[in-house]
Amino acid sequence: MSARRTGKKAGQRAEAGDGSFSRAQLLALVVGLLQLVLASVPFLPMGDGAIHTLYVCTGLAGVALAWQHRHARCYGVLLLLLYGQLFITDAEDTGAFGLPTWETLAYGRAALAGVVIALIPAFKRR
Repeated sequence: MSARRTGKKAGQRAEAGDGSFSRAQLLALVVGLLQLVLASVPFLPMGDGAIHTLYVCTGLAGVALAWQHRHARCYGVLLLLLYGQLFITDAEDTGAFGLPTWETLAYGRAALAGVVIALIPAFKRR
């Protein structure tokens, strides 16, 4: 009887067990790994050790939450809320000549990544 079932929900159940990542999951994994790399190898001059700890924690959270689609979406929302607040706060205290600091740009990048993870269409990769 289940073989005769057709429709959207039956197809989604079959795809959910095939082990492929959705776009949001793949992006959450990539962003999490990027956060870990940026914390481990300081490409740009960053602030104190608390910033590196924040990058490590959000990177580990991204890697851990990338294994389920709904958790990856939550990770995107959390990135947006956390780094969006940091971006707004840091943008008010702009650097010399009114230019943003490297930290402000990094916060904006992470917040933008959170928006993309949270809002990207949920089609499975093939």
